Amino acid sequence: MSDKTAEKRKQILMTAMQLFSTKGVSATSMQEIAEVCGMSKGSLYLHFKSKEDLEKSIYEHIALRIRDEVIQVDQESHLAPKEQLHKQVEVLLVHFLEVREFLLKQIHDNPGPGKPPFDHECAHQEMNKALVWFKNKLHSVYGAEIEPYTMEIAMLVGGMLGAYIRFLFLPGLQLNIGILANHLLTMLDDITESLRRRRPEPLVPLEAWERLGGIQPETAHFSRHPLVIIKSLRLQLKELPLEPEVLQDALDSLSLMEKELLGAHPRRVVLRGMLRNLEGIEGVEELYGELRTTIHSVLDLYLSSDGRVQDRSVDL
Repeated sequence: MSDKTAEKRKQILMTAMQLFSTKGVSATSMQEIAEVCGMSKGSLYLHFKSKEDLEKSIYEHIALRIRDEVIQVDQESHLAPKEQLHKQVEVLLVHFLEVREFLLKQIHDNPGPGKPPFDHECAHQEMNKALVWFKNKLHSVYGAEIEPYTMEIAMLVGGMLGAYIRFLFLPGLQLNIGILANHLLTMLDDITESLRRRRPEPLVPLEAWERLGGIQPETAHFSRHPLVIIKSLRLQLKELPLEPEVLQDALDSLSLMEKELLGAHPRRVVLRGMLRNLEGIEGVEELYGELRTTIHSVLDLYLSSDGRVQDRSVDL
């Protein structure tokens, strides 16, 4: 792509983003975009094959611009790793402020779930790169011992960033970007210090991200939590013509399992014992089988190979 073509493409993207920010995508025509850019509609289609393609390209342009400026800060060797991170958080927040009106208009015009204006596979690949960058950044700021917790820290930081960015979108609420960046990094310090002090087993290993990327929402099967299955079992048992003692024993077993699962350290002997009490009750075979499978998954998660409970609680 020649410099002239690239410059023209950038002009179209900026013009379209301004129009979309004011009128919305659906109310803005390609003819109008072409006229504001001082070109014919046919010439516009030489750069973007459709309005959907143009909208997608705007999101890509925003993401790439943020990524390039964040990575550029990594080259500022006169800054310590933590100073770089602080500046990178500021870069991220400032860019969201710059495109605030565009994003707000998109949210207003498309309030419900729908097809995202970007390619799912490409977005996941970019998130992979961002996660690798974040892992390396954690290493440089906090040391190698924090790397096993990359996913959990990424989720916490991502959640906090997302929440604060929403507040940046509120009219009249002028949050100071520098103070906000300081606050986020202080919270990150507290999180990492807690993890280094307690050294819990990571609940979500870094490798889980790749597995998540292989799951398509329309084809994925999500198993129910055992607490949900217990609730269904309790209701179904009450509908069956069981002997009062059998019914009470089954309900008591479910209550004990529920209490155990809500505790910090589920005990293998209790869960397996209560499962045996439910075995063989006619009319709940399917739910019993589902519960038994999920209970085994819980045991695999919380118990080490020698049967002792590991401390996997997160007390930040």
